[in-house]
Amino acid sequence: MSRAKTLSNLRLVTFDLFDTLYTPCEYIGVTYARPLQRQGFKDIRPEVVGAEFARAFKEIHSKSPCYGRAEGMTSTQWWEQVITLTWSHCKINIKEHPNLVAERDQLISRFATSQGYTMFADVPRVLSYLQRKEIKLGVISNMDETAESILRSLGIRRYFDFVLTSINVGIEKPDPKIFELALSAVNVRPYDALHVGDSERLDYLPARSVGMEARLVDRSRPALGDIESSEKYIGSLSDLIKYI
Repeated sequence: MSRAKTLSNLRLVTFDLFDTLYTPCEYIGVTYARPLQRQGFKDIRPEVVGAEFARAFKEIHSKSPCYGRAEGMTSTQWWEQVITLTWSHCKINIKEHPNLVAERDQLISRFATSQGYTMFADVPRVLSYLQRKEIKLGVISNMDETAESILRSLGIRRYFDFVLTSINVGIEKPDPKIFELALSAVNVRPYDALHVGDSERLDYLPARSVGMEARLVDRSRPALGDIESSEKYIGSLSDLIKYI
C-alpha cells in the first residue's frame, strides 16, 4: 500500500483562513440571533437565522463580489447589507428597530478580531515549524481586510510573508490568478509551493491548475500517522510536519 507523499524542497506554503486556520466560536445562527433576542424577538430561532444568513450572503456576494470593491463600497458597507438582509429575511426590518443598528455594528466589529473566532490548536506549532525550516508562508483568502486584524489578534500574523485577500486584489478563489499572484509575490515556482485549504472547489482544484501541490484539511478524518492516505487530504495541519 502506498504511503502519503513526502513534500520535500518546498519554498512556499500558502493557507486558506476560514475553517483552515480558524473557525467561528459558535454557530453563526446563534451569533446573529442573539442581538435580535436582546431586542425582544424572543421567538427567533438560531437555525432559521443561520439559514437566512447563508441566503443573504449568497445574494449580496452574487451582486457585489469582492466585498463591492468594483462599486467603491467598503467592506463595512457590504457587511451591513448582509446583516440587514439576513434580518429582513427573518421578517425584521432594521429601519423599524433603530436599536438594531448598534447591534449590527457590534457584530461587524466582533468578526474583525479573534473575538469571533477560535484558532485550531495545532496552528501556531505548524506555522513555527515551517518558519524554522525557512519556508515562506502566505495567505490566499476570499476575506476582506479584517484578515490582517484577525491574524494579529490571534497572534499569528508574524509568521506570514504576505496576506493576499480578494478585497485587495479584486480576484476571488477559485480564479487561478490569485494563486499566480501569490507565487509572484515571493518569486516561487508552482512546483516549489503547496496550498492548504478546506474546499476542493476554492482551494484544491485551482491550486493544482497552476501547478502547485495542494492538500485539503479534513478534521473529521483520523490522524494520518503511518496509515495509508491519499495525496489530497490531511487529517490536521499537524500532518504537514510529518511530510515536510
